[in-house]
Amino acid sequence: MFIGKQIRLSRLLNAASGRMLAITVDHPITRGVLPGLEDIGGVMARVVAGQPEAVTMHKGIAEKVFSPYAGKVAMIFKATAYSTAYHPYFDTPVAEVDEAVRFGADAISVGMIVGGPEQAAQLTTLGRISRDAALAGMPLVAHIYPKGSMIKDQSDAEAVKYACRAGAELGVDIIKTTWTGSAESFLRVVEACPARVALAGGEVGRTLEDYLHMTREALDIGLAGVTYGRFVWQHENPTAVIRALAALMHQDASVVEALEVYDETAARTRECV
Repeated sequence: MFIGKQIRLSRLLNAASGRMLAITVDHPITRGVLPGLEDIGGVMARVVAGQPEAVTMHKGIAEKVFSPYAGKVAMIFKATAYSTAYHPYFDTPVAEVDEAVRFGADAISVGMIVGGPEQAAQLTTLGRISRDAALAGMPLVAHIYPKGSMIKDQSDAEAVKYACRAGAELGVDIIKTTWTGSAESFLRVVEACPARVALAGGEVGRTLEDYLHMTREALDIGLAGVTYGRFVWQHENPTAVIRALAALMHQDASVVEALEVYDETAARTRECV
């Protein structure tokens, strides 16, 4: 592995646990400007205050709001986008590796939707960016989901396993994907993927405790990281949520202990307001 890639990966992975806690704010192209994400400057401040390893964003957001946080949190530079309204099965390229290098990113991120005829072009894009990232010493993170037009069950373990393995076959370092509903089924995904597997959030839970339980279950069978978005920055205290997740991931806390961390952090942050 090139030294540049090793240095960048070291910024993405927690020194104590070797895991990555990342928060993504790349949703507006995909899902519209969701409640809680309108004030991107405020969101970034609250997220970084929680001390995640990294934040995933598109280049315009990186240019406009990230500079105050350079050196405090790693940047994952998003290079593709899909839209649930306009092109739900196709993650189209919107940036290149040389831009990620110019922005000082610690990784480049590509989305890919498998499970339909639309995946062929996305495989081509992922293969090209994998090559360019390797030449630049840039870690590659991919958000890979079995959500194509031929998929009947997006959380089916075999479909998720295929999605993750496809990314690993093309050189992805960290693969963000869908929870399959149980630790037993998700273990099959982790075991079949030689790359690091990270967990997406989305609609899998309703409460903070739901997400903490899911994360704890996944960590116990080998999860390498999480990349959560909506449930974090739509919560009333994103900073405290991130600290609770960090306790799970980096200190091997229980769900009860993580909730205590949430309460303690929330109390401190309320006092500072």
